Amino acid sequence: MKGEDFLILADPVIAAAFPSLEKLYREFHAHPELSGQEEWTSRRLAGELEDAGYTVTRGVGGHGLVALLENGPGQRVMIRADMDALPVREETGLSYQSRRKATDPKGREVEVMHACGHDLHMTALLGAARTFSALRRHWTGTLMLIGQPSEETVSGSAMMMGDGLYTRFGRPDAALSFHVAPDLPEGVIGYREGIFTAGSESLDITVRGVGGHAAHPEQTRDPVVAAARMILAFQTIVSREMPPDEFAVITVASVHGGLKHNAIPEEVILQVNIRYFDPKIRDLLLAAIRRTADGVALSSGIPRELMPRIDLLPESVLPLVNDPALTDRVAKAFVRSFGSDYVRCIKPLTGSEDFGLFAQADPPVPVCYFRLGCDDGKGSCGYLHSSRFSPDTSLIRTAVSALVVAAAELLDTPSR
Repeated sequence: MKGEDFLILADPVIAAAFPSLEKLYREFHAHPELSGQEEWTSRRLAGELEDAGYTVTRGVGGHGLVALLENGPGQRVMIRADMDALPVREETGLSYQSRRKATDPKGREVEVMHACGHDLHMTALLGAARTFSALRRHWTGTLMLIGQPSEETVSGSAMMMGDGLYTRFGRPDAALSFHVAPDLPEGVIGYREGIFTAGSESLDITVRGVGGHAAHPEQTRDPVVAAARMILAFQTIVSREMPPDEFAVITVASVHGGLKHNAIPEEVILQVNIRYFDPKIRDLLLAAIRRTADGVALSSGIPRELMPRIDLLPESVLPLVNDPALTDRVAKAFVRSFGSDYVRCIKPLTGSEDFGLFAQADPPVPVCYFRLGCDDGKGSCGYLHSSRFSPDTSLIRTAVSALVVAAAELLDTPSR
């Protein structure tokens, strides 16, 4: 049975489930949890999946969960939804908007919001789970549903893989995931074969110097001035050292140094992020940043023993690469199910995503990641990571239908 044929059977099931799914979505939205703190979210999602007939294991790679529905011989298809939220103060004005606060990893109290659609992703996962459970006589194989923690820190997939995801629960024959997209019209599915999202590296650069009194700068080696020179020098790396036809970005997003107006500090910390599609560009960027930082420090008279320290952080991820054959098959199923006006090939995204790490097995697992538009044309949806991000709940039905079509296309049927 093709995905579009299965959707004909699934439509009434999805429609009947919508009121309860919408209620659950609002519950998820009102109770967001930061990366690594998804205890309530994991428990709530696990309970719903168990009620749908799945065997659920929690605590996989932190608060990750795995839900299995084994339904005879056939393909093992994995569907992943991310669970974490962001340290953003919600300003949507929704009746169910988040008013939660949490303590972040640095000990700060922050307000928390589902500003990236993970609440809708989980709801769609559950909708697909219920649908396949209700229609299990029409397919065979195994569904492997993943509730992934810590996507916002691009670390959750690595934690789950490091906790033996595939050795404990089986290697999937294919893996699917999606993300809501305010840059696409509502209901439009965006897909792409090959590179889908950029690789990203986060690094801390500690610019060290010799501190002292602001009245006697000649007795110091000012790390504030050196850091400022580095920030400007980094900007020419892309324009003068990277091939013009390659994608590369360097962002200095945070500068911290000093505590008093008249005291030159000993060090300044720069928080830097780079983006790339080609891993070779990553290596070029990192080498150029290292060379530039050292060069500026030396020209500032900073002693060699105080050269800048560069630390690569765990919040780093390789580009997400969709399997061409799998993506082509799923995209064609989308066209047959929803029509060509609602399916389009899109350009690679400069944002990053750690779903691609689930491909890293021997042999590699084919992955297909797609986007689902939520722009209603009026701008009322807001944008990802903004305090006003709020896709319309009607998108839940479309998201469930898309996951059902994609997975059904890959599963076996009794007639095959």
